[in-house]
Amino acid sequence: MATPPSLADELKSLRIDRAPERRGLPGWATTALVLAAVALVLLLGWKLLGDRLFAPEVETGSVSLVTPAQGAQLLVATGYVVPQRKANLSPRIGGRIAKIFIEDGSVVKAGQLIAVLEDADYKAQLLQTQADLRGAEARQKRSEVDAQDAQRQLDREQLVQRQGVSTPAALDTASARAGSGRANVAAAVADVAAARARVQVARVNLENCYVRAPFAGRITQKLADIGEIVFGFTSAGNGGPGGIASIADFATLQVEADVSESQVAKLALGTPAEIALDAFPERRFRGKVAEVRPRVDRAKATVTVKVAFVDDTKDVLPDMGAKVTFLARELSESAQKAAPTPAVQPDTVVDRGETKAVFTVQPDQTVKAVPVVTGAPLGNLISLRQGPPAGTKIVRSPPASLQDGMRIKEKQ
Repeated sequence: MATPPSLADELKSLRIDRAPERRGLPGWATTALVLAAVALVLLLGWKLLGDRLFAPEVETGSVSLVTPAQGAQLLVATGYVVPQRKANLSPRIGGRIAKIFIEDGSVVKAGQLIAVLEDADYKAQLLQTQADLRGAEARQKRSEVDAQDAQRQLDREQLVQRQGVSTPAALDTASARAGSGRANVAAAVADVAAARARVQVARVNLENCYVRAPFAGRITQKLADIGEIVFGFTSAGNGGPGGIASIADFATLQVEADVSESQVAKLALGTPAEIALDAFPERRFRGKVAEVRPRVDRAKATVTVKVAFVDDTKDVLPDMGAKVTFLARELSESAQKAAPTPAVQPDTVVDRGETKAVFTVQPDQTVKAVPVVTGAPLGNLISLRQGPPAGTKIVRSPPASLQDGMRIKEKQ
């Protein structure tokens, strides 16, 4: 028998369901939403990456500071300052140094005394040879007196022989004595000459104890001191470490630069040059080619070119590093001292109607057109009387489509 429904079941069956009826979107609406989202992503990507992906690729340069010498340069070489007259000073004999009169940097004159070796032995030898000379001179005088006496005896014997009161034997004896006297005089003269030569040798040996400057210059290095022993001229030379001191004539300073053998034909004696020393980067020295060495270094394929200084070489020292700019024309002193001028490559300048401009590269890799006023050519560059400062990066050979604000990509 069926159970009758309860009151709760009957009330539940009378409740009204108020949830809205769900309806599905049509198929075309979903597709449209997807396409709209894709279009939005593409648009944003183009805004962010489009100018980078399709930016023109250009070559860049920079605004340089160019001196008048750089504007007239033929070629550039590097080298070192070298004195053309230099020497290591050393005595001709070995000995211990007793006195020394120079220090590093001392300026000396030709013939000035540099050092003295211990000379007591050589002074004694000189005194001995001088005494020997005096003894030889005394013997010469005695032999001359004897020769004169023998000659007088011969003259008397000849006289009495003519008168018939002497024998031939006596005449022969007198004649022999006179000849012997003349021979003794000749031997004495030779002994005196030999003694004088020995005195001269002793004087030379003593003088060799005194080391003198062979020419005027400056001491570049003191190699020995009092009490040290030097071993004579065989211990020193132009490049040897021995000796007492090194001297250089600073009046003969020149720059010796290595020039490629393929470029040396551009140079001749007297070709003007500008010298820049590493020690004084702010100074420029005028120079000229003094010698092109007639020999090629096969290992480096270079030729050594000597460049003499035209300007004063005050403060210039041997072995300083130097850069030499060889010039197509000689510069005056005022032009050589003129301040550097901003300059650019000719292909960076573009015409914009009545004005000229260059495209400068901004930090965000966009370009900006900057008006310029050009001046005279400086070698293969053009000077700028007005424009961006030195060091500014600019576009070379800009394409005709390049505009202000456009993004670029630099060629690697």
